[in-house]
Amino acid sequence: MSSPFIRFFQHLNLRTVKTTIKHAGQQRLPGLASEMAYNTMLALFPAVLAVLTAIGLFEPLKTTFENLARQVSEVAPEEVLTLIQDFADDISTSRNSGLFSISFAIALWASSGALSAAMTALDQIHQIPPGRTRPFWKAKIISLILTIGSIVLLMLASMLVFVSDLIVKHVAQQSGSLETGVLTFWRLLTWPLALGIVSVAFAFIYRFGPSRWSAGKPLMPGAILAAISWAVISSLFRLYVSHFGNYNRAYGAVGAVIVLLLWLYLSSLIMLIGDQLNVTVGAAMREGMDPALPSQKIRLSQRIPALVKRRWQRRKQRKKAEETDQP
Repeated sequence: MSSPFIRFFQHLNLRTVKTTIKHAGQQRLPGLASEMAYNTMLALFPAVLAVLTAIGLFEPLKTTFENLARQVSEVAPEEVLTLIQDFADDISTSRNSGLFSISFAIALWASSGALSAAMTALDQIHQIPPGRTRPFWKAKIISLILTIGSIVLLMLASMLVFVSDLIVKHVAQQSGSLETGVLTFWRLLTWPLALGIVSVAFAFIYRFGPSRWSAGKPLMPGAILAAISWAVISSLFRLYVSHFGNYNRAYGAVGAVIVLLLWLYLSSLIMLIGDQLNVTVGAAMREGMDPALPSQKIRLSQRIPALVKRRWQRRKQRKKAEETDQP
C-alpha cells in the first residue's frame, strides 16, 4: 500500500484542481487574502524598523538578516525592494531598546492581524461551524503565537543556511581543484532549502491555524505545492512588473505601494489555496475514489451491483410467494 504522500499526488488531477478553485471562490478566499495582504503591509514597515534597531542592539544578527533579505530579494519585485530600501535608508540604525520594543510590538500586533485573517480562512476551508470556532481572545493569542513561531522559524532557518554556507565554503577551500564544483552544487541546493523552509512555515500555519484539526488530513503536500507555486508566481510577477507593468508611470509615487500590495495579495492567496488543495484531495482520498474517473461514475459503479442483487432477491421472494399460494 502506497504512503499517504504518494496517494495525495495519485489523486491530484484536473478534477480535484477544478474543485479546489471552485471551493476557493465559495469560501471567499480571494477576499480574505486581501485582508491578509493589507495587515501584512501594515506590519512591514514597523518590522523593518524593528530589524534595524535589533541590528544596532545585537550586531551578530546582522548576518542572519542579510542572508534572509538576500533570499527574499531573489523573488520579490524590484519596486518592493526599492520601497523598503528607501525606508530603511531614511532611518538611521538606533541602539535604543525602547524603540525596538515599540516597533516590534506594533509589527507583531499587525502581523497577528494577517494571521487572524488566515485562521478565519482556514476555518472556512475546513468547514468548521461558527459555533465550534475559537473565541476571539483565544484566536488572538494563537495568532500571536503563530506569528512569533513563524518569525523564529525563519530566523533559525536563515542562521542554519548561513552556518552551512560557511562550512561549505571552508570545505571547498580545502578541496582544491573541486572548489568551483562544490560551491556551484551548494548554490543549486540553496533554493530547495529555502523552499523547504517556506513549506514548513506553511505547514505550521495549516496545522495550528484551524480551530479544529482531524488526524490523517494531508498537510505537507499542499504546503510544498504552495511554496513552489509562490516562488514561481513571484518570479513571474517580478518579470511582469520589470518589463511590462510600469506602475510608477501610471500611479506616480504610490506605484511601489500598489506593487507591494499585489505581491502580498498573491502570496496570501497561494498560501490559502495550498490548504484548500489539501482538504479537496484529502476528501477524495477518504472516499477511495479512483483518480482516473469522475466521482459520479464511481458512485454509479458502486451502486449497480447492489441494485442488481436487490432486484434478484425481490424476484426470488415473489416467485417463492407465488409457489406458496398455489394449492
